Formats: sequence, C-alpha cells, structure tokens
Amino acid sequence: MFKRLLAMAFSASLAGFLLFSPTSKSIAAENLVKTECAIDWIPKSTSAFGIMLKNKEQLDLVLKSKAFKKLSELGATKMAMEKFNEAFGGLEANKDKVTKILDIAGQLFSHEVVIATGPNAPKSLGALFGALSAGQMAPFTLIMQGNFDQDAISKAQGESIIQALVESSGDLKAPEVLLAFKLKDKKTGEEILKNLEDKLPMIEAAEPKLKGAAKKEKISGSDFLTVKIKGSMFPVEQIDQIPGVEEGQLKKFKADLAKLTFAAAIGMKDNYLIATMGPDLAYLSSIGKGDPVASIKEMAPLAKHAGKNIIGMQYYSKEFLETAQSYGANPEEASNQVKELIAGANLPKDISKRVEKDVDGLIKEAFEFAPKVGARVGVTFLSDKGCESANYDFTSNMPFDSSKPLGLLQNFGGNPIFATVLRGKDVEKTWNFFSKWGAVGYGYFTEFAIPNVPPDQKEQVTAFLKKLEPTIAKLAKITSSDFIPATKDAQIAFVLDGKLGSKQWSAMLPKSKKDLFVPEPAFILGISDAAKFGAAIKGYREGINQIIKDAAGFDPTGTLAAIKIPAPEEKALKEGKAYYYPIPMLEDIAKKLQPSAVVGSNFSAITLSFEHAERLLNKTPLTSDVAKLASIEKNLAGFCVFDNTALLGMINPWVEFGFEMMPPGIDEAFGVKKQVKTFFEVLGTCKGTVCTTFMEDGVWVNHSISVWKDLE
Repeated sequence: MFKRLLAMAFSASLAGFLLFSPTSKSIAAENLVKTECAIDWIPKSTSAFGIMLKNKEQLDLVLKSKAFKKLSELGATKMAMEKFNEAFGGLEANKDKVTKILDIAGQLFSHEVVIATGPNAPKSLGALFGALSAGQMAPFTLIMQGNFDQDAISKAQGESIIQALVESSGDLKAPEVLLAFKLKDKKTGEEILKNLEDKLPMIEAAEPKLKGAAKKEKISGSDFLTVKIKGSMFPVEQIDQIPGVEEGQLKKFKADLAKLTFAAAIGMKDNYLIATMGPDLAYLSSIGKGDPVASIKEMAPLAKHAGKNIIGMQYYSKEFLETAQSYGANPEEASNQVKELIAGANLPKDISKRVEKDVDGLIKEAFEFAPKVGARVGVTFLSDKGCESANYDFTSNMPFDSSKPLGLLQNFGGNPIFATVLRGKDVEKTWNFFSKWGAVGYGYFTEFAIPNVPPDQKEQVTAFLKKLEPTIAKLAKITSSDFIPATKDAQIAFVLDGKLGSKQWSAMLPKSKKDLFVPEPAFILGISDAAKFGAAIKGYREGINQIIKDAAGFDPTGTLAAIKIPAPEEKALKEGKAYYYPIPMLEDIAKKLQPSAVVGSNFSAITLSFEHAERLLNKTPLTSDVAKLASIEKNLAGFCVFDNTALLGMINPWVEFGFEMMPPGIDEAFGVKKQVKTFFEVLGTCKGTVCTTFMEDGVWVNHSISVWKDLE
C-alpha cells in the first residue's frame, strides 16, 4: 500500500492551481496554514497566486511505487522508451549539456513553485479581454444590417479589436507577473544568474537603442539583473494610419504607446530564484515588505487546514475574477455594448429609443440572476483519505441551493461509475423572466421580420402565426401551472452505470463465457409532484401535435399531415411507471435495451433500459468506497463521484472477451494477455474521486477527495 496514497501525482498539485474561495473575519498577518512557503512574503497587493509544494516528494511517491515499477517492466513500455531514445538519438552529442539542463530544471521544480500576479494585472488584462470581446460582438452589427459576408465580418472583427485597443490605450500596461522557485541549494540560482549576467552585453549589441537598458541593481536588499524598456525606444511615430481610427485617436494612441514601459528582472532573494515582469519593478520591490497576502481577510478559512500535509494553495482576488469572467461587468456596461450594436443597425429614431428602453429593462432583470463575483482561495493536501482539496468561493447570488440534503443521491443505483447532481434555485423566477422577455422578443419579430417576408408568402406566414398563438399560450400555461410546480425541487442529475449485461449483445458476435456490460447513461430530474409532471408532459405532446397539425394546413406536399406523436406505451415498474416507444431495430441487438422515460414518486429519468430504471427507482444508499469518504448526508448544493473500480468492472469482461477472440499464437509471441492485465492493474490503483459543494459560514465550499492505492 502507498504510505500516503498516490493521489498526489503532478496532476493533483497542478489541479490545485485552479480552484475556489474564503470567509470574513479580520485576521493577523500570519502563516495561517503553519506551512513554510511563499505566503510569508507574497505582498498583500497580489491579485492572484498559485503555489505548488513538495513536487519532488510527490513525484517520488509515483516513481517508487510498485505500480510504476510494474508498468515500467512491461515489454510495451520498454519498446516505447527505445523508440523515444531513437527519436532523440541526435542529442547524444550534447549529452552533457542536456543532462545539465535537466538537472537544473529538476532543482527548480523539486520543492516549491510560485506564480503570482500584481495589483495591475486585472486592469491590464481587462484592456486585452475588452478588445477581444469587441471583436466577438462586431459581427452582430453587420448581421442586424442583413450583411452575412464572411470577409466583411472578419474585417469588422479585426477593426473592432484594434479600435478597442486604441480607445483603451491609456490602460495598456504589461501585467505584473512573478515566477519563483525555492531552491535547496542557492548555488544553482547563483550559477543561472552568473550565466545571464555574462550575456547582458548582447542586448546592447543587438539593438543600440537599448543601451543602458540592462544592468545589475539592488532591489529589496538583493541583487537582480534587470531590463527596462520604454515605448519611445521603438518607431511608434512611423504608424501613419490604422483602419477605422481617426486622426485624433491615432495621435493619442501613438502618444500612449510612447509612454509604455516594460521591465523584467531575475535574481535570488533568500532561497528563492525570482523572475518577474511588469510596467516597472514596483511589485518586485514590495515583496517581503508590509503585510503579506496571508493578511487578506478572505484567506481566513485556510486556518482550518493548519498543520496538514499541504501540497498546493491558490488565491484569486475579486478584481482578477471580474476581469476573467463575463458576469463581472455591470448592467450599465452591458447595456451600452448592446446599444452600440443597435446604433450600428441604423434603426429609425423612435424605434431605436424603444429598443434601447427594452434593452435596459432586459439587462437589469438579467443581472438579478448574475452571480456577484467574490474572491476565491483554496488548499490541496494529502491525508489518510487521499489527496484532498478544500476551496472557498466568496461569490454571492449563486444559482445553487444548499439548504437541504440532495435526495437524488438515493436514486443512483448504489455504486455508479459516474454521477453528478446539483440543486438550483429560482425556477419560477427564471421561467417568468424568459416568459416575459420571450413575449417582447416575439413582438419585435412580428413587427420587423414579417414586413420583410416576400409578398407572395406574407399572408400565409401571418395566418400560420395567428393560428399558432392559442397553442403557444396553452403551452405557456401548462409550464406555469404544471411543469414549474412539479419541478420546484430543482435537482438535476446525470448518472453513468455499467451493470446491464448480456453474454451475446448481437447475433453477429460470438457468445461470451461471461456477461458483457454496456454503459448505462441516465438523465434525472427531481420532481415534487408526479401528477402535475405527468400532466405537463402529456400537455406538451398534445401541444406539439397541434402545432404540426396547424402547420400541415400550409403544407402543399401533405408530408406534415402524416406526422403525429402517438401516446407512448406504458410499463408498470415496482416503484413507478415507464413510458416508451418500441424500437424495432433493437430486437436485432438485445431486448434488454429499450429507451424510456421513467416517473417515480420524487424524480423522472430517461434511461436505456427498464432494468436500469428499476435500479434508479429503488432507493439505495451509495455503497461506493470513494463516495463514502464524503459527508453526503449533510446539506449540499452539488455532488459528483467517479468510481474507477466500477468503470474497470464494466471494461474487464470485454478485455477477457477480446482475449477469447485473439488469433492463436499472438499471446505466445508477444505476451499480450499479461501486458494488458498488468496495464489494467496499474489503472486500478486509481480508485476514484468524490466532490461536494455546500455553504459554510456564508461561503461556498467545494471539497474533493481523490484516492490512489499502490499495488500489493
């Protein structure tokens, strides 16, 4: 067995760079996790950071495992390594140099790796993201004008991006980025710096304008090699014109470019080799001074994990995430963007004002659903359970509800291969929003689209839409009176199982000695009122048939008149009822397969078989060893589990069946069976992952556990 479980491979620590966020108490500037690392000196002004710790220890756990040893001894692995060596045989002449580079890289990444962005990063990146967003929006103006020419659209996108960059040139700055490596031996860093210092004169030799740009200087008490460049060093005045940019804008743009500055530095501070870039070196100068990032109030939840075997930490400020996420914009900005598109459509003034008013109303109501971005912080650590991540998200107004346990966890069939479920909120409010603005949109459609219909078709289209209105109104009423109340539980889930077996799935296949299992996907919807849900589904079918019937009256070919969705056949199950349409072609595959919609007392599901439906309908506690590691009985907004043992349980019979079909002599010649079995044994060291999402002290928490166990 692994001494500490193998869930710590590089994937675990890299995943630790990506996650969630924290609390609200005022805390002292202290090392909350009681782990010596960069949070002791990363400045409080940092907008985001990620730290990977104990990288060599994690890699050694993998390389020294029995699973890795067994995998490396396989003939296929040895053959692959031989091919690799042949492909890179040309490196033999530079073997010493390559070995030296690999040795340095190993020392850099062995212990602690840090990446951080300074306080200007959100605004700097925001200017770039804004320009790209402008390019994405550009085609809509042309489309609103009826221009679908791809060349024109591409040109408009390019010009919009450039125009946006010109307009935001005052905000253009090099983002502050810092990369640091903790070294066990400072000599490695000093050697790197000595080699770089010897090459500094090459910068001036390459470009005379850069004379004096590169030098060695003291920053925060340590020696750094620095390069400082000004925009005025480059021929910005030679920019004569930019498509779509007026002379006044161009003049300001060139002036802003000339003011741009760029600075980069590399040096040793304590045991860290630090490289950084930005508009200047102010962020680098601030490290180790004043309060560290640990003093940020959102870092408080990390104190819960003090003393644990931490292998990674990450933090994203509210400002950083607002830049990266589309819902970080405010209603006014969003409205202005849409209004710019409307202006490009050249609508009559009275209509344009009416549209703008509706746009303001639409966006204002839409933003009531938008999450209000908050900071995120997370920690990854090794425990007796596996590799765990605890991530805290301060975002509010999330579209999730964690006020009670997830009842659908009892309807996953015990131990599925994969399952995920979440509970949403505001179902009725969401429906009312789409209903209201859908009606407004339909009004604009009839006002502007109908007049543009060819004269010979206008009367027919108008008549069809008129005939359609009562049915649409009826479907809307069914939704509000039946479907919404029936689904107010707001749980939705996807389950993948693999227990449906047959020794012969098709007459074209030989019969197997053991059952062969197939994937069983199921989409599940939690329901609060089975009767209303059934009435809604029936009403939708009747409504669609009415629409087809209405359309048939305008179809001269008579094709639509022959189409009708019949009532499905029904099958009584132990805990519910299945509705299905027999599929004749499945008779040639296996009678076990029969897609159906299943309705039970608290959920509805779409499955591929009655057998899977029965398993889902029968309330069963989760029996997976991986799932049991999570606190699934508590109030949750979301849950996800992947059980690799269950997956291999579905795959292995097919592997053995493949062995039965193998031509004589293949195994004797290549040892295929042994190698394949060993490969799957190694895959089996991954047991799976389980995640839960819940609210704790007013903060959203995502907790995950990944489990690996070495071969015996």
